[in-house]
Amino acid sequence: MSDRTIKILEKQREDLLVRVLKKHEEMESSRFFTERILAGLSEFFILLDRDFRIIQVNREFLHRTGYPPPQEQALELDALFTHTTGGKIRAMLQGSGHGEMEAGLRTASGELLPVKIRVASHSTPDGRLLHMLILTDCSEFYEMMAQLYDGQRQIIHSNRLASLGEMAAGVGHELTQPLNAILLFARNALKALDAPGDHRDMIRENLHIIIDRVNKASSIIGAMRSFGRKVESDLAPVELNALIRKVLAFLDSQLRLGEIELELVLSEEPCLVLGVDVRLEQVFLNLAQNAILAMGRVAAPKLSIATQFAESLNMETLRLESKVLVTVTDNGCGIAPEHLKKIFDPFFTTREAGLGTGLGLSIVDKIVRGFGGHIEVESVASKGACFSVYLPHYQNKDDHE
Repeated sequence: MSDRTIKILEKQREDLLVRVLKKHEEMESSRFFTERILAGLSEFFILLDRDFRIIQVNREFLHRTGYPPPQEQALELDALFTHTTGGKIRAMLQGSGHGEMEAGLRTASGELLPVKIRVASHSTPDGRLLHMLILTDCSEFYEMMAQLYDGQRQIIHSNRLASLGEMAAGVGHELTQPLNAILLFARNALKALDAPGDHRDMIRENLHIIIDRVNKASSIIGAMRSFGRKVESDLAPVELNALIRKVLAFLDSQLRLGEIELELVLSEEPCLVLGVDVRLEQVFLNLAQNAILAMGRVAAPKLSIATQFAESLNMETLRLESKVLVTVTDNGCGIAPEHLKKIFDPFFTTREAGLGTGLGLSIVDKIVRGFGGHIEVESVASKGACFSVYLPHYQNKDDHE
């Protein structure tokens, strides 16, 4: 072999070595760049092969879940999610190759993290199929929502206690009357015992009156205890006719002190809705109290409350659905047109400073919407207002079988 040929071969070997080294550097640089990007992600990144085996995860995933890297210990998709969730992820990747869902991610310690999952499939230039999962940790969001919900419950409870304070004068008057009657008839019974002759019939009648007055006082105290208790969160069927009567019994002293005529037109059929009785009590207590305040300067105040069944459009399904409609109508001062659009806004109030927080109707609106309903309001200034509360009619499945 000549020297020329040897030099040509040496040159080709050097060129080949340079190209291999450059390619290696490019691959290393690309791998380093990819790892830097993955390490900077706040979401969890999971890369799977064609057979859904996990081949790569990012640092945030390892830190948050406590799993070892896939290179050290094989990690399966079904170890991270329930079998059902794993099946849904595979179905999305095998179908359209992309999609979103929410599920629980199981950590190495067994804790379930609420996550939002986004999936996508990708084919490399060499024909290799890869699946990617991007998971967003929703723990802080759900904790924040729980705190907001707890805060709403506290505000509702505070409003109920404030309502009890407003009732104090009327309730005090209501309790004074039965207590005075009990004292009077008890003294009469004692005098009859010391007086000559047979007074058993009179004593028996006095004792019956005392029992009746004690029951009256107990019902007033029971109503106050009911309205002062904490809000419960379990949904259950609530009969609105009975609930409204309970609210009106609580407001009885206010209605009589204000000489307000009450018109009650309740449906003969039970008006069942699915909700929490304490929250629904707050809705109709607030609406009735607002009506009473609005009629403070009316010569012949009149409060009308009616229940009936109606069909209303569900804005999500665009279908007519059976609703229970409760209307609370007064002939008070009404609501100015410019205030109607703001009436359910938080902290909006037309009362004087220090006499209202502006949270009452805002909370009422949120409670009703939380149970799948909505509120409408109609008003003419100086002629009164009508609040219409629509709530989904609860029908027991057993009743249709």
